[in-house]
Amino acid sequence: MRPVMAPFRKMTPMRKLFYFLLVAGFVTAGLYFYPTARTAAGTSAQKGVFKRSPQQPLLDGLILLRAKELVEAPVVDGFQWPCGAPNGAMFYDAQPFGAMNPKRHGYHTGEDLNGIGGQNTDLGLPVYAAARGLVVYSGEPSPEWGNVVVLAHKMPDGTIMQTLYAHLQDREARVGQHVCRGQKIGSIGTAGGRYAAHLHFEAIPSLCIEAGMPGYHPRGVMNRIDPAELIRQHPAPPIPDPYLEIRRLRFREAAQQQQTGSSS
Repeated sequence: MRPVMAPFRKMTPMRKLFYFLLVAGFVTAGLYFYPTARTAAGTSAQKGVFKRSPQQPLLDGLILLRAKELVEAPVVDGFQWPCGAPNGAMFYDAQPFGAMNPKRHGYHTGEDLNGIGGQNTDLGLPVYAAARGLVVYSGEPSPEWGNVVVLAHKMPDGTIMQTLYAHLQDREARVGQHVCRGQKIGSIGTAGGRYAAHLHFEAIPSLCIEAGMPGYHPRGVMNRIDPAELIRQHPAPPIPDPYLEIRRLRFREAAQQQQTGSSS
């Protein structure tokens, strides 16, 4: 052992500290990435859909989108309202984006969409995907949030936009699933009876899943943008989204070409 330790003993204290921090960094990285890699490698019963562990926070609940998700997020053809008619008819915004709520001591980070009957008249009504997207979160980040679904969308310029749907009564979306614009992903709920029935709807330009972040912010609206403004700037065409049918046809053609190639 003496010949091996001799060079270390001759090092200056600063060099010893440098090598100690370097080794500690490698050990810490290994402890973090090894279980993450094992989780990412798991696949569901459906081929090509991988599971996400609900416990992979980076900072205050943030979960970085994976490279696979960034690639698979589909390019949107526009956004529509997630409740009622695509143009938002039969619903109203009970608490607009950016509105100050003194009881909550902060500014609202989304929109609270309610049926025109008020109270719980909209309980159980369908919630639709505002645009074609990839489901990157489907769960309950906290009792106050209730059931939450988050979709990742690729904007025409290549940037990533996410839409968040909270307080759901139930979820009809699983992580890794592709959904088309207007597809049902859940229903309006009360977060376990904590609120009158409504949909908390957010638009988030971010590379991190932010389900469970505060719904109110004391100094503004964090990195959220106005969902109504997003829909106004990128309106969906007045036709059903053909995305899933086109995607199915492409997969079928690819499978046929592969089968033809293997038989020749």
